[in-house]
Amino acid sequence: MVFVVLWPEAPEGGDEPATPRSLAYVVSEHVELDPTRAGVDWAADDYRRLFPHPKRAVAATINFAGEGNVVTVGVSPERPKQDPYCDDGHCANLGGGVTLTWDELTPQEDPGLIVVIAELDDHSLVLRYSGAEITGDPRDLDLPVPVDMMVDIATDPRLAPTTSPEAIEGGKELGYWLEGVQVI
Repeated sequence: MVFVVLWPEAPEGGDEPATPRSLAYVVSEHVELDPTRAGVDWAADDYRRLFPHPKRAVAATINFAGEGNVVTVGVSPERPKQDPYCDDGHCANLGGGVTLTWDELTPQEDPGLIVVIAELDDHSLVLRYSGAEITGDPRDLDLPVPVDMMVDIATDPRLAPTTSPEAIEGGKELGYWLEGVQVI
């Protein structure tokens, strides 16, 4: 049985404009793997384009220790352009405005993908994890970045269009941030 906490205790958001670095800092606080590099790459840029006005969105990609553990996050004051794709049965409404979707492993091609979409009171967030092989419902798998951790990340009030001064300062100090370089 899997329990998902939708509203974890976390520091209150803030009123500083979020940056890709602040997003990477907050995500890295949640994930129990060592971050190896982060930046704004093609995947993060794709996540900005999920929203109606991409220039209002902020996104970042973070690589973590281990084989291909990558988390990409995008936040916007708007809802994503499309609702989550659920026709294949690979999705679940987790409540509180949070939806889980996933693509399963395609042997010798793709390990699969997990996406958490959070449509919260004043913003939306899209969070993607790839790396481990997704062989079924990700809530039932032992993953380096488990679903409950992804939900904690997606509902952290600091991952929003505005964030805390602590997240801004933490983002400025990331030693693994890559300027203008592909992350993946």
